[in-house]
Amino acid sequence: MFYKYIITFEDGRETVIDIQLDPGTLNLPARTGSDFPDWTRLDFCKCPICPYDSAAMPFCPVAVNLAEVTRLFSDKASTMMVDTRVVTRQREYSKRVSLQSALSAIIGIYMSTSGCKIMDILKPMARHHLPFASLEETVYRSVSSYLLMQYLRKQKGLEPDWDLSKLRVAYKNIEILNSAMTDRIRKASEKDANYNAVIILDAFAKMVPWSINQGLPDKDLPLND
Repeated sequence: MFYKYIITFEDGRETVIDIQLDPGTLNLPARTGSDFPDWTRLDFCKCPICPYDSAAMPFCPVAVNLAEVTRLFSDKASTMMVDTRVVTRQREYSKRVSLQSALSAIIGIYMSTSGCKIMDILKPMARHHLPFASLEETVYRSVSSYLLMQYLRKQKGLEPDWDLSKLRVAYKNIEILNSAMTDRIRKASEKDANYNAVIILDAFAKMVPWSINQGLPDKDLPLND
């Protein structure tokens, strides 16, 4: 599986981000070594809910996978407009957006497929990644994906979470991770494009449990017999 983001700046320069995922596990290729930037170390701005120990895992799996993207855009302002083309095996997308919006989509894939236990719940959405998704689309895709997982759990004789209580908890944990990741990336960036992209993701993450608590909209669904 692949997603290729081609970002074209006003002066005609292009930056290409190739994202390759294992089609079975939806994981990014493992990044090995010890020459990663200091800000990717597990204990650097460590998430309060981090499930890992730096003695066994010296580097944060999310940060390691964001290291190259952060380097490429560390000197870029978030509001600059860019032409963004996204190539997948099935189709292509294109849109003129702010750099922070383009990066938000890229970083979202990296974070959800990095192997971090906290982000694993979002991994199924990476299989059907939707660039430039609206808030409404994000809530719909997140809840629909989760409910499908509960149906499959029930089919296997496991207890399903039909009231979405575990999904709400998961998103609260993701908010905590997003906050810590924003602090990490802010320290690794000269300008604000990278960390504002994470802030956008966090705003969307906050809206999923809020939408569930408010009662999901059903005006477009045929709920009557």
